[in-house]
Amino acid sequence: MAKADKAQYEREMKTYIPLKGETKKKFKDPNTPKRTPRAFFLFCFEYHPKIKGEYPDLSIGDIAKKLGEMWNNTAADDKQPHEKKAAKLKEKHKKGIAACRAKGKPDTAEKGVVKAEKSKKKKEKEENEEDAEDGEEEEDEEEKEEDDE
Repeated sequence: MAKADKAQYEREMKTYIPLKGETKKKFKDPNTPKRTPRAFFLFCFEYHPKIKGEYPDLSIGDIAKKLGEMWNNTAADDKQPHEKKAAKLKEKHKKGIAACRAKGKPDTAEKGVVKAEKSKKKKEKEENEEDAEDGEEEEDEEEKEEDDE
């Protein structure tokens, strides 16, 4: 049964054409900087331990709700330090991304260069083989002409 299924699978895969929308997952460079936290999350990082200390019985979801309420009830002046810190982090992130893009994608770039070099070498090799075959044919033709004379 398994052999028959495998044979059927292999027959079907020979004629399989993937849909246009299906693409392979893009390579993500692990060295790229992570996204920066927003002002609210910076606020949460600061106040989460305080709330957890005051209300140790609260679940994670309840703590998040409490933090959300606190953020909404906080005046704009009190939010300002968190927003400034978020803006600084965002600028730093932009610089990091620009530096990363300036370097290029090291792994994929190297793979692309290697593939390009391999394909160049392969083409050159094929051309050399064709030239060699053409040269042999020309030599054979010249020998035949000399023999005919």
